[in-house]
Amino acid sequence: MADASAHGTEDEFAPTERGAAERLTFFSDAVVAIAITLLAIDLQVPQGDTAAELAAGFAAHRGEYLAFLISFAVIARHWITHHRVFRYVARATLPLTWLNMLWLLIIVLTPFFTRFIAEDQVDFARFSVYALAETVQIGTFAVILVVLARTRSFVPGTPWRMVRYGWVPSAITGFAFLVSIPLFLVLDLWAFAVWAVVPFIGDRITNRLGITGRDDV
Repeated sequence: MADASAHGTEDEFAPTERGAAERLTFFSDAVVAIAITLLAIDLQVPQGDTAAELAAGFAAHRGEYLAFLISFAVIARHWITHHRVFRYVARATLPLTWLNMLWLLIIVLTPFFTRFIAEDQVDFARFSVYALAETVQIGTFAVILVVLARTRSFVPGTPWRMVRYGWVPSAITGFAFLVSIPLFLVLDLWAFAVWAVVPFIGDRITNRLGITGRDDV
């Protein structure tokens, strides 16, 4: 099923528009690659000459390593979603470009925010800063999808669910980060699990409702 009103025709997109969209995608890929690499730069190398000493060193920095894995997974999910959508984009309007730059801003700051949750004792304030930053980023991407549909920036053949409902998974994930903030007061560190559990359940529900599906891949 196609939504003819939400994407343009092949003749509608000038070569310069397609080129601008490709440059925006390539630039985004480069920024994400740098940010995800920077996550590992400050990781502490455990010291020791024996297996026991190395194990103790790993244990001493377990919070830092766990924070790295969490942020790696977060950035990876952001990039996968961005890649899945932008391969269908043929027009980069000025509002889209600025929204994408805001999205990249949080990507670039993620290594910084990772330090907030790298401590062994993560408190409410540190958790909230990280979760709020992710809420802003994911909310921005949901707006990007709305703008793409309204400006007819998708190429012909774009999955209709992405055009019409592409913002829904982002909204659900953003909600997961936002609701995890008050839940931290109840669940403590288990609130991290909300970031995975809520999108997982939301994905199953939207699949059953036909909002998302295999043709979005």
